[in-house]
Amino acid sequence: MDKEKLKELVNVDLSVKQAIQEKESTVVETRYYKEFVINTEMGPLVLEDMYITIERNKEGDMEYHFRWVQENENGEKTIEEKIALDKDGNIFCIDGFKEVLGDGTLDVDSIFNENDKEKGRLGGIIREEKNKDKAVDDKQEQKQEKDDDEKKAEQDLTEQGQDLRITNFRKITDRHLEERMPEVFNNDSEYAMAYSETLGSFVILQKHYQMSENGELSEKWELNENVQTAGTNYEPIISINENGERIEQKVPLALLKTSENNKEIAITLDAKNYGELDMETVEVMPCGNDTIHDQKRVARPVGMKAEGNLQGDGVESMRQRKDFDLYSGKDSNGTSNKALKTAIGAGEIMEESGGIENGVIADEEQEIPGTSLTFGELSKITGMTIQELVEHEGEEKISIMDIAQDIEEKIKEAAEENKMSVEGYKKELKKAPGKNLKEKMEYANEAIQEQYMGSSGRSF
Repeated sequence: MDKEKLKELVNVDLSVKQAIQEKESTVVETRYYKEFVINTEMGPLVLEDMYITIERNKEGDMEYHFRWVQENENGEKTIEEKIALDKDGNIFCIDGFKEVLGDGTLDVDSIFNENDKEKGRLGGIIREEKNKDKAVDDKQEQKQEKDDDEKKAEQDLTEQGQDLRITNFRKITDRHLEERMPEVFNNDSEYAMAYSETLGSFVILQKHYQMSENGELSEKWELNENVQTAGTNYEPIISINENGERIEQKVPLALLKTSENNKEIAITLDAKNYGELDMETVEVMPCGNDTIHDQKRVARPVGMKAEGNLQGDGVESMRQRKDFDLYSGKDSNGTSNKALKTAIGAGEIMEESGGIENGVIADEEQEIPGTSLTFGELSKITGMTIQELVEHEGEEKISIMDIAQDIEEKIKEAAEENKMSVEGYKKELKKAPGKNLKEKMEYANEAIQEQYMGSSGRSF
């Protein structure tokens, strides 16, 4: 099995596992067939270059899904299911195969045996470990699984001559890291974070896949050589949460250098989550003088598997991910323009609010200096996330404090004209539709007038 096809097999396996989580199903096996033959009344149906995932549904019954990797004119690949069999072999398929297969049944064991014994048809198999066949929903079982994974990683590394004595092993569940750090991560592989007592440093581990002569896949944990080890750290980062609703400055436990000069990995301690270690990707950029002391670091969360949370914490919203990686553009070093504007804007806020050292720069509940508006209220009134508000300051060279003061003055004037309190008018404004402040105020004014006219008996 060549390297590209092995990579595709792993990607199909991981993608299907992720896609069927909501159905509470699990993947037991993923098989790649160069050729799969089904004998029908109309003659043999030959299926080429396809994948079969054997899945256990939430009722515990086996299902068989026939899938193909399709590539569109833009080079984007998708996984498409065209045939499915239930536990009894009942056939469900799209129109292209319906004429040949009909709505009958197939002897599942028989067709697998026939195809597997024919040399050259079966290209590779990924089998799920027995202890993962059932959905893990108990915290104690998840902890045991985590401990087992840590032991497996330690064993794999020892066999490679690396006695790292790892602790604090935690799998990375985020499937979008290649867009941020293409030289460091590959979406087709699995990664984990751990601490090495031998090195006195955090490390990033990566799974290495290899196909044996009998067509079975073996998996080994190894060091990700694109991430350097590092000790303590005193450089602050500007950290943005997954929805762009909270921005804070903090000093991580460690900053790991990577093979990309302007990209680092931050390891932080989440005090709110029982001291769980978290991970963030960091974009490094010079602000002001081009010296190491003027470098600003903007950090984004990485989805991590945690006890009690199979989906993983910290996975960014699609909107924020696309804003950073697709829409905002990047400079010649691959640094996101959005990250640069955020760094400048956050710096302006910290300066105008008297400086923030390891604390919240902006979140929904924080009051904006010089106003009675919170960032959350300003966000609802303007229709912009806190991330966008902070970025806006760096882009327009105008203070968020000035923006908030101007909006607050308009709110006071409108409240006076409508003969109501400022707080009452703000409530109407928050629930009013509209793409900007002007539209929202127009809707709010109309709603208030309708309420007034109705109570006066003038509305018919």
